[in-house]
Amino acid sequence: MRKVALLSLLALTFLPFSAGAFENARLAYEKAKAFEEKEDIQNALLWYKKSAKLGLEEKQQKEPSTVQQKMLYDETKRVKNIEKNYISTLSKYDNNETQSSVEQILSSSFDIQPYKMNYLLPFTYNDTRHENRKNSETKFQVSFKKNLLQNFFGLNESLFVAYTQTSWWQTSAQSTPFRETNYAPEIFMLFPYGEKESPLKAYKIGLLHESNGQDEEKSRSWNRIYAQGFFQLGEFLVSPRFWYRLPERDKINLADKNGDDNPDIYKYLGYGDISISYPWGSHFFTLLVKNNFDFVDKNRGAVQLDWTFPLFGKDMFGFIQLYSGYGESLIDYNKRNDKIGIGFAISR
Repeated sequence: MRKVALLSLLALTFLPFSAGAFENARLAYEKAKAFEEKEDIQNALLWYKKSAKLGLEEKQQKEPSTVQQKMLYDETKRVKNIEKNYISTLSKYDNNETQSSVEQILSSSFDIQPYKMNYLLPFTYNDTRHENRKNSETKFQVSFKKNLLQNFFGLNESLFVAYTQTSWWQTSAQSTPFRETNYAPEIFMLFPYGEKESPLKAYKIGLLHESNGQDEEKSRSWNRIYAQGFFQLGEFLVSPRFWYRLPERDKINLADKNGDDNPDIYKYLGYGDISISYPWGSHFFTLLVKNNFDFVDKNRGAVQLDWTFPLFGKDMFGFIQLYSGYGESLIDYNKRNDKIGIGFAISR
């Protein structure tokens, strides 16, 4: 009977929380209790064991496996507990919907996630001189995404909206103006690739708009649809991306705001790029290469190298960025820059 009691306790401990698995484990547990009441100890042990196994399997699926995932899991739980304790001190609202809205707002539970790197480079230096600008300036980027739909087509895909803003700030100039800001909203669908042996791990398709919000001569914008793959080749993460620019009318004059601000942008940035990343302990290196593949007339493109490394804590990283070539910003799509930037990142 002691063995029956122990298995019964294990079964209760590991009863899972998702509806389907919970029902299976619960049914097994109820069957075990029925056999125990009939004093059929052998079958009771069998079904208690089955109930405990179902609960344990579900628990293992829900808990993260890698060290990095476990740290993120523990930190998320800690933050949620802080939020829960804070919310629990509030007086309750009579209306349940009002209560739910207040809890959502106070816990900021809108599932916003980092997308591209979020960073601040207080100091960047451009070795290439340009008229009416200082060689040193500040650069920063804010990028986030939100999941809208999951598994809508039954392919385990995810639909996201995302927004990235990159700014170049002339902090070394007397009036410290913002020289350029690029705004890049996009929508994309990410598909995981289930073949574990395959180097292809996922792919995505998306629609990307990018503009700088300027008028007349300084106006720059383009719209692209793109396809991107995510490969793991040994210890390297490789991500090629190919795009097609949606056509715009060529500008007849500068007053024609419906025209094309930069019809020759493909001559400098080509039709795609590739990023190659290498993790080394807590250090992370990413090389981004863009090229127009015009080896007959004028070959142009750009190379960007990002290096992030531990700074203090686990949410702050030192960041060094090197950039050489065209298209660092939209206003410079046809101008070359050779830059170094030093700062920190809060996501990578």
